[in-house]
This record gives sequence, structure tokens and C-alpha cells, in this order.
Amino acid sequence: MNRLFVAVLRCQRLPTRALSRALDLMLARILLRALDLMQSRTLPRTLALALALAALPPSLTAQTTPLDAWITPAQWDALFPRRAGTYGAHPQGYSADFYSFAHLKQAVTELSDYTVRIRKKPGVWGNWVTVTRKSTGATSVYEAVDAAWLAHPAPEDTVDVDFAAFANESDSLNNRRELAAFLANISKETTGGWQLPVGGGSFGDYALWGLYFVHEVGYTTANSAGAYSQPHAEYPPNPAKGYYGRGPIQLSWNYNYGQFSKFLFNDKNVLLNDPDSVQRNGVLAFQSALWFWMMPQCPKPSCHHVMHNFWQPDSTEYAAPKMYAKGFAHTNNIINGGLECRSTSSQAFTDKVFLRSELYLHYLGVLGAPAAQKADENANGYSTLCFDAGAAMENYLNCIVVQPPAPVGLPEASTGPQALRILPNPAHDRIHIQFPNRILQLDWYSVNGVLVRTDAVGATEFDADLQDLPAGVYVIRAQTDGGNAFARLLLR
Repeated sequence: MNRLFVAVLRCQRLPTRALSRALDLMLARILLRALDLMQSRTLPRTLALALALAALPPSLTAQTTPLDAWITPAQWDALFPRRAGTYGAHPQGYSADFYSFAHLKQAVTELSDYTVRIRKKPGVWGNWVTVTRKSTGATSVYEAVDAAWLAHPAPEDTVDVDFAAFANESDSLNNRRELAAFLANISKETTGGWQLPVGGGSFGDYALWGLYFVHEVGYTTANSAGAYSQPHAEYPPNPAKGYYGRGPIQLSWNYNYGQFSKFLFNDKNVLLNDPDSVQRNGVLAFQSALWFWMMPQCPKPSCHHVMHNFWQPDSTEYAAPKMYAKGFAHTNNIINGGLECRSTSSQAFTDKVFLRSELYLHYLGVLGAPAAQKADENANGYSTLCFDAGAAMENYLNCIVVQPPAPVGLPEASTGPQALRILPNPAHDRIHIQFPNRILQLDWYSVNGVLVRTDAVGATEFDADLQDLPAGVYVIRAQTDGGNAFARLLLR
């Protein structure tokens, strides 16, 4: 605990997107309370931190993720009331809650420790891909290149992937879009439903039966040897195993199991030799879906990148106009475009395009999108349909993305007894402010001196919701019983 306390106190800002907004605020309260205990009672720092933690309500100390800003456990239960292991006798034998909200949250939390860097050279075969664990700093090679690649003088293009960014970028509208898109696709891939309209409440409503199947119907461990196996130099199949669809995204084919295994365990053989573990372990199953969602498989971009508009095709790259649409349609093209999103796709597959679209719009509404936003998903350059009235998508040619801008650092805040305390800083959309004297009013100024907001406080502490402010640097003036105090804030 002593090392943790020192490490956190020395960090003026928390790791970018690695923790949810709720957890940022919780840590702010812990640190401020611990500092007060140390100063007022001269307590050892370990004891001060322990007392500060003990004083927090249980609702604040529960594990939090970006998902908590959008969904509660009760809402999860209502969204997926017939998920595997929670409803009747399950045809695949599940009696425990395989797709629990706790399993999803654990998967999100554990994968937030991973970052990936993809290095490409235009016109040069191969990508140099590395995986780094934030907690240890350890980096492993996910995809290697040869000496010719290293020696080639072509400039490098870099794609960085932070797995903590799932539904947790700076744009809340796109975060909602991404989470709705993820729910729509995992619901479609695993549904036991059979009735439209989606969200209509009928017994066979596709949405109500989402997350019902854990693995592909018709396959079992006993009958699947050789299924979904393809010769592959890097990820060869085990002839005794079957790589049929498993988990929320229905991970399929030996090369996908091998790549996911290499990413998560730094050992491709773990899942190549035991693909069934994805259907035995609910957390691992969700991790497989999140890996497929977040990881570009060049030249395909990732679902995350397309939902945040980080992938932007060149105006001359594609013949199909659909490729220049933004939004949900691209997730369909990435996940199963070869079957569902081509001009040659059969009616049976294009019907699935419509179902995915309807599920997406349904979950957008569940997550709070007004009717106008749902209508905009098929207007103003956006599309939810990868195949529509003969207009289809095509294969991707490039996974290069426009990277989010790097945050601008701030000077360290003063630490004197009359300093205005703000945590976290930098922040996303909430901060906790504390001052020794009663704060009467907070005035918010842009960096060019324009007053943009005023808050009446009347207390020594204040939780500020900043969702109405655009990203940027602000100067905060606190008018207090003891005079004015100032602080600077970087809002992402």
C-alpha cells in the first residue's frame, strides 16, 4: 500500500483512458481525504490512505469501467434476460451466467492494460506489430518483419491501439455509437431470437434472446476436428481441434484463435491447442470479442477505429460509394463483409445486414440516443447498412487511421496550503475541487480570457460536471471566504 500511495501521489494525472470517469473521481476523493488526514493529524501515509478508503461508500469502491457510464447491472439483466445459463434448460448445457455483466467488466478492465503498435511501410510487404503491457512495461513481438523491411528506406506509418479506449474516447457521442454497435453485433452473433421488430417485446424478439448461444450451433468438441481450419504458416491448425464460432463475436478460424492467443498470452499455441477454453470461460470469451473489435487486421481497420471516424479512406481508393459512408455499416463489413456486404451476397445474408442495423438502432435508443440521432445514423454521410438496394461495400485496402491528437501537458499545480485542489487533471468530463475555505463561486475562463461558465458553490468541496465544455485549457478562479484562488485545468 505504501508504494501505491507514493506512486499515485507523484502522478499529477491518471493514465489516459485507463480508468473510467467514475474511478477518476473516486481516486480524487481518496487522495484529497488522505492528504487532509496526513496534514491535520500527522498520520503515516499508509494509515491515512487506509482511513480514506474506509470512509468511502461501497458504491464508490466497486470496480468501475467505461461501461458504468452507460449501463447498470440491472439494465444488463433487462437487455439480455435469456442469456446463456440464466434462462431455462440451455441447449448447450450452460447452467451458470456465462455472459454476466461482471464477466464483461472484468474483460474490459484486464484488456485496458494492453496497447498495440502497428508499423507499416507503404509498398513494403509485412507489418511490424508489438504488444505492450502498461502495468509491467513488457513488450512482445506480435508480428515480425524481415531484414529487408527494416532496411527499406520507405517512411513508416504507425497505428497505435489503446485497449482502454473502448467506448472511452473523448467524444461521448461516438462512445455511445461504439457501445451500441458492439452490443448489436454480439447480440446478432449469439441470438436465439426469431421475431421482428427488434425491441418490440414479442417472445421471440431477437434482442431479448441476445447472448443466448455460446458457441456455433451444430458443433461440439466431439464432432468438430478440422472445422474452420485453413493452412497457415504462422498459425497452423491443430488437426484434432475445431475452430468454429465461440463467444460473443463467434471467433472463428485457426488464424484468429492463434492471433488472439499471441496477443493475450504471448503464445499462439495456448488457444490453437485449446480453443474450447473460449467457450468454458466467460471472461476469456468477452476478451476474444473485445480483441477482435479493437485490433486492426490490416488491411482491415478495427471496428473501434471506424466507429470513431479515425479511419478515413482516401477519395480515390474505392470504387464502391458505400465505402465512404461513416458509421455502423463498416462494423458489419469488418466482421462478415465477405458474406453479407457484397453485390454477390445472397438474400439470406443481406437479411442479416438489416437485422444488425435494427439491433444497432435499438441499442442506441437504450443508451439514451434521441430519435433525431437515430435518424442521423442513415443520413448526413452515415449508414447502418453495408448492403442496401444493390449498393454494396468491398474489401479494405488500408488500415491507416488519423490518430487522436496527443494531449498538451500542463505545468505542475502548486501544493501550498491555500492551493485550489483539482483531481483528476487532465480530466474528461468530471472533476472534484477542494479548498480549505468555503468556495462561494467558481469562474471558468478560456485561455484567451473569456468567461465561459460560472458555478455557485457555497461549500469547501464541489464535483463539477464538465460535459458542456469543449476540450481545451481553462483557468478556474475560486472566489472564497479567504479571497481568490486559481488553478489551471486541461479538459480532454
